[in-house]
Amino acid sequence: MLKVHFTAGDGKGWALDEDLRQIRESLTGMIRESGVAGAEVIHAPFWQNLSMVAPDILKRAFVIAHADNPPFFYLKQPDFLAGQQQVDLWVARSREAFGQFEALGLPAVHIPYTIDPGLFFPIEDKAGLRREFGIPGEAYVIANFHRDTEGGDLKMPKVQKNPEFMMAILRRLKERGVTFHVLLAGPRRHWIREALSKEGMPFTFVGKEVEGDDFGTNILDRATLNRLYNAADLYLIPSRWEGGPQSAMEAAACRCKILSVPIGVGRDILESKSLFRCSAEAAERLEEDIHVELLDPTVQPQFARWQSSHTTSTLKQGLQKLYQRIPSMDDFRAKQTKARPIVLLSAASQILFTIRRRISRPTLPAEISWNHQEGSIAELDRIMRRVETMLHDLGISIRKDAGAAIEIIGLPRWRNGGATQFQWVVPGIAKDVLLPDALLISPSVQDVLNLRSAGCRQPAVAFPFLESMEKQSEEPCVIAQGNRDASLQIWEALVEGRSVIYPENSAYYEQVFHAGLTYGDEENPESLTDQARQMSPEFRELRYLPSLRTSASLLGALLRGRNLL
Repeated sequence: MLKVHFTAGDGKGWALDEDLRQIRESLTGMIRESGVAGAEVIHAPFWQNLSMVAPDILKRAFVIAHADNPPFFYLKQPDFLAGQQQVDLWVARSREAFGQFEALGLPAVHIPYTIDPGLFFPIEDKAGLRREFGIPGEAYVIANFHRDTEGGDLKMPKVQKNPEFMMAILRRLKERGVTFHVLLAGPRRHWIREALSKEGMPFTFVGKEVEGDDFGTNILDRATLNRLYNAADLYLIPSRWEGGPQSAMEAAACRCKILSVPIGVGRDILESKSLFRCSAEAAERLEEDIHVELLDPTVQPQFARWQSSHTTSTLKQGLQKLYQRIPSMDDFRAKQTKARPIVLLSAASQILFTIRRRISRPTLPAEISWNHQEGSIAELDRIMRRVETMLHDLGISIRKDAGAAIEIIGLPRWRNGGATQFQWVVPGIAKDVLLPDALLISPSVQDVLNLRSAGCRQPAVAFPFLESMEKQSEEPCVIAQGNRDASLQIWEALVEGRSVIYPENSAYYEQVFHAGLTYGDEENPESLTDQARQMSPEFRELRYLPSLRTSASLLGALLRGRNLL
């Protein structure tokens, strides 16, 4: 039996703890759980918890990691540079995620997200459930159980869950004269409860009213969540990105109708009528469902897809098949045939690593080497000037020669292999100016994909350095089919408050999210400009723009985490 160490879940009984429970149960009798020092396999239900394992252990063990969010999302986080180097095999939980791993050239296996059918199932007595929770019996009930408020600021909407988009949909529904009732549950529902109250929209919140953060108070058990899904008419998913969400599977298992943006596991389960891209489309579908039961025919096929591919039995089959293959995998054999430290040394290494993590904080470097030749690429020059300003603001000394342990590189003036190298790139940059050992920083996910298409395999992340602009415009920005070098143009348009019309087969969604419209291969993008102009105020409200403060924070995290790379 393989000796396997599982890293931690979330410790809150939430989604990651449930994933860990299911993984352990799926592999019972097939593996032997081990301490981290003696493990042949490190299995991380949440890949970022690999940061708690000593780097030398990760180098000798075979590392499997689940991505709870799509990899394109993680491309925007500095620690994903380490993840790209540490993980031997990624577990993709949706076809969307598997395709993204493939596009990034990262080894992956598709084992779908699953839920326990013993926890979520249909209940026939909807009227009784509504009486139990104080929900109007005859109302059309739109449910959402996602956290909608940031934990650090209970007045800020949670970026991922995008409750602003949900409110935009409900406003359109209200403007159409349609009556409805909103059902909320779970912790951190502060933002949307206040928004619904201000709009005079009726809702029921299942939870305790507490002052401050209610995360530890209002996490509901799954039996209660199951009853709530069955009390609703429809479950609404407005998120910007999701690995799951689990709610798509849970609602499908309860035979509850679903309306969702086309992301994550929802794309694997849901019918086309259950997917929407803008608030106008969602409101129209909701109104039709209320009046003529438009979405009733979606319930059975969605239930069937969940039942066939997204239950715990599917997870068990997928994980057991994977573990049968591991001993024959080249990467596993290569790690096992290396000179391995004895377990005692590995245990000492892990103890020392844990102590260092507890008593010391990662620090910024005192100085960096600045390796950039100005005057050849104007877009790169502008970005490098912003980076230079941020380094000064962070109190980091900049030297113009190769002598520091870290190099910040644009268009290189010299080539030095002795430092940790971070190289900034822009769309269309020539491959021959990229230093082979540099870790690449790009303006967008699409730019990372362009690098991969050009044969560049070194680790890369994506985060922009945007400038505020006084100029504002209502005119949509239209990106032509096949244009994969438009990331800076898109950022500029979004900063100006312009909606973006872009090809759906690109990765520009990772910049635009719901602040624009997509078009297919056979569509004329110009036909969408009138709609984009009409929806321009809403799109402007739905923009998600990383601030300079956010970019500076990412830069700081990048430099503090240099020792993990």
